[in-house]
Amino acid sequence: MAGKPWHTGPFRASAAAVRQYAVTHPATRCWRCGLTIGEVRRHNPDAHWTAGHLVDGQVGGPLAPECSVCNYSAGGRLGRARQLKQRVKGRTKLEW
Repeated sequence: MAGKPWHTGPFRASAAAVRQYAVTHPATRCWRCGLTIGEVRRHNPDAHWTAGHLVDGQVGGPLAPECSVCNYSAGGRLGRARQLKQRVKGRTKLEW
């Protein structure tokens, strides 16, 4: 899995451990929406466990089990907020 530089080293091991825990414990609930993966899959059959940042955008921060629906939605919101912030500052190039 190719990823961003901040998704290497210790992050990969921590994220794998969080996902493995969630997969092996069916009663695990997404920290963001509070649903089990079975409950999430009733509406989104492709949902799976991810390791979600407890503080969105924080590199190296704590991780918790998060369903892919919540994780990817949160990432999209954060990315869009960053784009709008750059636009307000008058920049045309995205500088993260």
